[in-house]
Amino acid sequence: MINILKKEDCVGCNACVQRCPKHCILMEEDEQGFLYPKVDLEKCIECHLCEKVCPVINQSEPCKPLHTYAARNKDSEIQRSSSSGGVFFALVNYVIKEKRGVVFGARFNDKWEVVHDYAETLEDAKVFKGSKYVQSRIGDNFKFVEDFLESGRTVLFSGTPCQITGLKLFLRKDYKDQLILVDVACHGVPSPMIWRNYLIYVSPNNNCSVENILDVSFRDKKNGWENYGIRIGYNKDSSIDYLFEPMLNNLYMYN
Repeated sequence: MINILKKEDCVGCNACVQRCPKHCILMEEDEQGFLYPKVDLEKCIECHLCEKVCPVINQSEPCKPLHTYAARNKDSEIQRSSSSGGVFFALVNYVIKEKRGVVFGARFNDKWEVVHDYAETLEDAKVFKGSKYVQSRIGDNFKFVEDFLESGRTVLFSGTPCQITGLKLFLRKDYKDQLILVDVACHGVPSPMIWRNYLIYVSPNNNCSVENILDVSFRDKKNGWENYGIRIGYNKDSSIDYLFEPMLNNLYMYN
């Protein structure tokens, strides 16, 4: 069974939870807001499937990239609404329009928490655009990926390298060109609890209701591509109010 002795030995990918045949593993937040697995020992049958899908236990040898490319989306509007060059949405367009496939990515839920989800239309996939600098909740999305692949659909999955590795181990099968994996460049994931506390801290009178938040952008280009900042839009007294701070001046982004 999964037994976390040191917290750095868990990346919170949720693979163990989804692969457990007895559903005896749950993810719980610790005092810092990070998610870790908790095992119900009475239900555990010691099948060790949870250990076989763990990306920390089953680390592979480092590999070098075969090719490296620089690219950007030709659509200037997609560039502006994306964090960088909009390449992700070009891949989304290919998978949904050309392959009639399914796209998985990170989005905000109605509480402005970051969660993984899937979309089958370009309109629904727009919520995945833009970087979200918070640990996302995977939920049962590895299972959904497996179900779509087994039904013959093409799947694109975007996530951190830890999440990608967890998914590959969870699937236990090489789907070759049917599965397109997009690793985001990751420097570590901030705690969801820190994000929740930050939203309260910057809200008017430190009394923010998530229902009043209209939109969030971690890489808003108000001051240009190189001087991006965080922008949060609020519904304040029937009008729209925006918080904007450059990245190096913003408490959340800088730290």
